Amino acid sequence: MPQKLLKSAHYIELGSYQYWPVLVPRGIRLYTYEQIPVFLKDNPYITDGYRAHLPSKLCIKSLFILSNETVNIWSHLLGFLLFFSLGVYDMTAVLPGAGASREDYVIYSIGLFCFQVCMLCSVGYHLFCCHRSEKTSRRWMALDYAGISIGILGCYVPGVFYAFYCNGYWRQVYLITVLAMILAVFFAQIHPHYLTQEWHRLRSVIFCSVAGYGVIPATHWVWLNGGFSAVIVQVFFPRVMVMYLIAAAAFLFYITKVPERYFPGQLNYLGASHQLWHILVVVMFYWWHQTAVYIMHYRHSHPCPDYPQSG
Repeated sequence: MPQKLLKSAHYIELGSYQYWPVLVPRGIRLYTYEQIPVFLKDNPYITDGYRAHLPSKLCIKSLFILSNETVNIWSHLLGFLLFFSLGVYDMTAVLPGAGASREDYVIYSIGLFCFQVCMLCSVGYHLFCCHRSEKTSRRWMALDYAGISIGILGCYVPGVFYAFYCNGYWRQVYLITVLAMILAVFFAQIHPHYLTQEWHRLRSVIFCSVAGYGVIPATHWVWLNGGFSAVIVQVFFPRVMVMYLIAAAAFLFYITKVPERYFPGQLNYLGASHQLWHILVVVMFYWWHQTAVYIMHYRHSHPCPDYPQSG
């Protein structure tokens, strides 16, 4: 290595690995699982590559170093850019080309905005979770959980709107119900024990319940349209099922900590469960966005069936 470069390079400790010369800001060091503060100890199968004890400025600078959070941060940062770009493309090309109404623009704006907020909240937490202040780290964690709720809302809004496009009564019922559930989750976060490790399972149950509630309007939608023999159900129900399969796979990785559970210390930087969870969330949001585009075109080209507005 040239002498000039050596002067600007520092060695960071990569747990059980050798010291590698990496261009990083002074003050950033990577720690093993045993060395990090208790509030950062979430996954014992990720044995090193942890950032810790950093002020806000160095948290931001750590965006450009290799740590066990690098994939988590960049997957959702790129996800944000993806949904921002889709928003620009939808508003300037897709919706005008489809002859969209004002309601279509509002629904697409809400859905994509929710996805972008979810991505940014996740980036913020994984960037600042290593803050030297546990209180600051917990605040970013709360924001991350709030972002997940907002992302779920972004799935429900276009889904319910276009599923009950021809039935304003049930559309309002389900949209109001979903909004009430999301607000209830926000209020639950006020509880002092909500973000503790002891409530980890309860948090998972809450989010599963909010996401799983979608089975009720989906079943009702199938019944309103005449069952599985209806053309619209045959076209769109498989897309709904694919979305739920992606969500289930993502959540399964999240709660089981597979595959690193079977390869402790071998997937610290790439291939860990939380990274797979992040990638699958982006894939799920993108799939659901494309489904919304598809069903919007269908609704605009097919007349509404005649059934009572009260269901």
